[in-house]
Amino acid sequence: MVARRTDSQTATSVCWGFFSELFEMWRRLVTQARDALLRLSSRLFPAEKTGPPALPRPWLLRSSVVWFGDAALVLGVGLGIALAAPGQSRYLAAWVGAQAVLWAIVRWLLMRAAGRGAARDGSILLGASSLGLLAFAVAVTPELRVLAWAASAVLTWLGLTRLGDRTREAGRTVAVAWGAQALVVAASWIARNGVLAWFASRG
Repeated sequence: MVARRTDSQTATSVCWGFFSELFEMWRRLVTQARDALLRLSSRLFPAEKTGPPALPRPWLLRSSVVWFGDAALVLGVGLGIALAAPGQSRYLAAWVGAQAVLWAIVRWLLMRAAGRGAARDGSILLGASSLGLLAFAVAVTPELRVLAWAASAVLTWLGLTRLGDRTREAGRTVAVAWGAQALVVAASWIARNGVLAWFASRG
């Protein structure tokens, strides 16, 4: 005699199946996006290209560049909080600012792990990434944060190429760090909205 499944067991099975399908969809999306990023970086940064003429290294390797970059990031976060409306909006701005600081650290770690050529030099990587942080001084609204994020990638790439890295290697290093952030943010957005849509349909 086969025991009948209760309503609770049926609901659990349906919920588990939904999240399993959602995870598989997210995994396929991340894999396809990663492959697309690698193909795009290979096309944009062919092996035969070289970086622009190197500027004097001390200019980007001074400690003042690091301080200016960190100060620009803190300034952008502080202005975003100060300009937000009091109450829930201000707490949200603080949370977004904390995420910006965390992602700056994660991007640097990813660049360090993926760095090739001149990017393997820790001082060069720190100088280039600090140059990229300057863009975040104006990241006080959602639209400006997106523009600052893209501009920081360009500035970091320029910093790496000016310090002697080849165009292709600098492009790969930046693509890994910024591409990983874009994938995580996109995947989390899809997962969150998928869950909300599922609960809405159940209601």
